[in-house]
Amino acid sequence: MKARLSVLLAILSLALHPDACAGDLSAGLFNSFKGFGISVDHIANDDIYNSFTVYADIYRMPFGETAYPGIKIVYLHYNRIATINRQYSTYDIFIAPGFSTGYVRDFEKPRPGLVTAADLSLAVKMRTEKNIDVEFGFLSEIGFISNSGNGKTQVGIYSNGLRQSWYPIIKLMYRF
Repeated sequence: MKARLSVLLAILSLALHPDACAGDLSAGLFNSFKGFGISVDHIANDDIYNSFTVYADIYRMPFGETAYPGIKIVYLHYNRIATINRQYSTYDIFIAPGFSTGYVRDFEKPRPGLVTAADLSLAVKMRTEKNIDVEFGFLSEIGFISNSGNGKTQVGIYSNGLRQSWYPIIKLMYRF
């Protein structure tokens, strides 16, 4: 538990560091069928921003099969590939490599485990004149999960990373 808390504090301290605030900073809500949480984005320039997200992974909770959510931390480095300008808003299309880690449940595994994955995201971000950003996207994860069972540690492919790739993600952000 201490390791997860220290990782969370390290990510939040990086995101809220005074040098990070020299550029644009936005914070808000992460919403998906995967889970819900908070997200902090640091905009480096018009074409690049970094996103740090901490969320509760609710795999199988809505069906009553698990009682407690997992926790996942995601870092993504977004690169703009296209822009569409409209009268009241701007739509940017981004692609983002990144990585994630956490303590979550996986497809048909009896126990939760520690996951480490490489990520790839595709997102459309709508920027408004009122400092509100709405982001819609998808996130794929390819990685490994380790869990204990029968007195030994087992490592396997993280199945939910690819199975949940088609789950949409919506982020509602306020730009400071």
